Amino acid sequence: MNSAEIVAQQLAMTRQTWAALLKHGITEGTELRLDFSYNAPSRKAAEDLYALLQTETDYKLTIESSGSCLSRKWRLEGTTQAMAVSPAVLDEWVTSMVNAGTQLSCKFDGCGTSVPKHLQKDTDYGRMG
Repeated sequence: MNSAEIVAQQLAMTRQTWAALLKHGITEGTELRLDFSYNAPSRKAAEDLYALLQTETDYKLTIESSGSCLSRKWRLEGTTQAMAVSPAVLDEWVTSMVNAGTQLSCKFDGCGTSVPKHLQKDTDYGRMG
């Protein structure tokens, strides 16, 4: 899948999640922290993406690995600071995150958020991607 296809896929999921968040009291301008992750083909790719995001953002980032030495999988996970969300803001953010990963051979694996406690109804989690 190329970058444009990944962006299109992620934006479609973002629209579905936005609809679900609206049902739970989220409105344009509500401040949310977004949790996100990438799959990386190597430790170096994960570290390079970590360095890029650390330079350009104030996100909390971690690199995780799993599997044996011969089949190790690498993953970068992160959380944004609280930010005012809207469909346009989320679309722009998702697009930039997909593109940041793609330039370093990492695949954006999606994002999610927790609905603030004062707005929680039936569920407290929205997942985009």
